[in-house]
Amino acid sequence: MLKNLTDFFKESNQNGFGFLVVSVLFYLFVFFLIQFFQHKKRFYLFYSLYALVTGVTLMKYVEGVFFSDFFHSPSGRGFVAWVHYPTQLFASMLFSFFVLDIMQLKNDHPKFVKWAYRAYLGVAPLYLVLWAVQLMNPRSYLIDYFHGFFFLPMSLIVFVGGFYLVLKQDRIIKWYILSGMSALFVSYLIITLYSFEESRASDETLYIFYLGVLLESLLFALAIGLEQKMVYRDKAHVQKKYIEQLEENQVIKESINRTLSDELLQTKAEIEGLSSEAQRERTEKLTMKMENRFAQLKLDALRSQMNPHFIFNALNSIKSYLIENDQEKAIYYLGRFSKLIRGILESSRKDLVTLKEELDIIEMYTEIESDRFKNNIEYNAEIDEGIAPDDILIPSLILQPFVENSIWHGLTTKKGKKQLVIKVQETDEGGCLTVIVEDNGVGREASRLKNRQNPLKGQSLGLTIVQDRLDFFSKKYHEDFSYTIYDIKDEETGKALGTTVIMNLPKLTV
Repeated sequence: MLKNLTDFFKESNQNGFGFLVVSVLFYLFVFFLIQFFQHKKRFYLFYSLYALVTGVTLMKYVEGVFFSDFFHSPSGRGFVAWVHYPTQLFASMLFSFFVLDIMQLKNDHPKFVKWAYRAYLGVAPLYLVLWAVQLMNPRSYLIDYFHGFFFLPMSLIVFVGGFYLVLKQDRIIKWYILSGMSALFVSYLIITLYSFEESRASDETLYIFYLGVLLESLLFALAIGLEQKMVYRDKAHVQKKYIEQLEENQVIKESINRTLSDELLQTKAEIEGLSSEAQRERTEKLTMKMENRFAQLKLDALRSQMNPHFIFNALNSIKSYLIENDQEKAIYYLGRFSKLIRGILESSRKDLVTLKEELDIIEMYTEIESDRFKNNIEYNAEIDEGIAPDDILIPSLILQPFVENSIWHGLTTKKGKKQLVIKVQETDEGGCLTVIVEDNGVGREASRLKNRQNPLKGQSLGLTIVQDRLDFFSKKYHEDFSYTIYDIKDEETGKALGTTVIMNLPKLTV
């Protein structure tokens, strides 16, 4: 029976077994080419073309099928010799590319895969050039030497290296791939050994290669089928997870919609509840805006009152001086007065001026008043270190009314030395200023008694204006603008020794 089976295989080219193998290869070519266009996986294309090239290579041996008459004709034998080397090149290259791709060796061994691709793609052009040289010059054996001494060893290195790397993989299909590679390698090795004995290297031994190719094709087809099955399984698993996620998302969506609906109803109720409050806040904002505008207009009106008031008092001082002194000095102090008026007018156009500008006006005003009192008023300005008068802003003409009151109500009736001091100090926190206007006059109580006798020296309009202005600045800057006045008295006798004004201002800078 074994002898009969051996005889059957020896006649593979005539009894249809060879035809079966070639038919299987062409079927695999068509089938996997279709799979490639459907799934766009490169290993389908590689194996499809490999099956085609192998089938074309074996067609020349099979009798009675396809173009067997052509292959046995002189032109057919010439064609077989013509395509012999290209089919060897592409069969080896496509086989290697298929194994590397289906086992995804690029993920774990990118260097080897890169080298294998470069080796084949680099050798192929030279291989084809040498093949073309042989076609033009049949006596050239360069392609034979290149194929035997370079291409085959290189292919063997790729085969062995790929076999080893596939063996290290954890994928199930590796056993099908390894078995197919082994079957093809063993059959090819046996045919090669037979070829060394020319008498035994005949068509009768070709069945060994047929068996190797058939077994390799079936094993590779099973590997591809298993790979495809796992892909479908993974795809189904992903779809199942996707559907579950969609269902979960739908549940979450419905929950969110319910929550949003509840929150919307709650928000609507809150809005309805707050509508009256919002309207009230809006009304308050409009009211505050109108109050600020009204305060600004009032401030402008106060400044328009203060300037004539200040100028009136200053002119009274100059008038007294002109009456009592000679014309030369009167002209001198009129020049000083003109400079003072210019400073007052410039300051009156601003809400805030620098501390230096304010003190300069006070100094000029005090000089004029001091001259009226025969230079008896000693004026000093004491500013703490760390305070730069050019950088500090204060309300314009805010100190003048206090200086005016000190002179007119405290110092004019005082006998002896008259002193006026302005001190500018910074609080410990550094965010506020304290401005002190201090005199050694008769005090407020004695001044009130004097004013009863002289109605023209009643309550100064300037202090009322100052209070209104400070209230305006407090609202505008949301800071404390205020002042207090108290008398300086002797602790033992209770006698008035003067008056002190303490003004609290925020530290505003340029």
